[in-house]
Amino acid sequence: MAEVKVKKGEELNGLGTMLKEIMDSNLKDLKKYKSVEKLKASVVIKESTSGVAVTLHFRQGEIEIQNDAIDKPTAYMEAGFENLAYISSGQLGPIKAMLTGKLKSGGNPLTLLKISNITVLKG
Repeated sequence: MAEVKVKKGEELNGLGTMLKEIMDSNLKDLKKYKSVEKLKASVVIKESTSGVAVTLHFRQGEIEIQNDAIDKPTAYMEAGFENLAYISSGQLGPIKAMLTGKLKSGGNPLTLLKISNITVLKG
C-alpha cells in the first residue's frame, strides 16, 4: 500500500499534516492510487492568507510531501484556509472552486485533476 513520505528531516506544517492524512487515507483505495501511480510532477498547494505552502512530489508511484513551495512546480493551487478546508473535505468541488474564483491555479490542469482523487476526502 502506498503512503505519502515526508521529506527527510522535516516536520510538516499544519497544511501538510492535514493533506498527508487525507492522502494516506485515499491511497488505501487501489483505484485512487492507480490514478496517480504513473504521475511524474510537483504540485504546490498554498494557503493564501498566511502564505503557508507545501509541495507534493509525484515520482511514478512514490509520493513525497515537503514544507514550502518550490520555484517551478508542474502545477499549483492557492486558496484561503476556509476554501482549502471545504475543498479537501469534499464540501466544495475543486473545479467549481476554480470557476467561482475561490481557488487560484496554474500550470498543468490535468495534473491538478489527477491529484484531486487523492487530496479530497470522498466517502
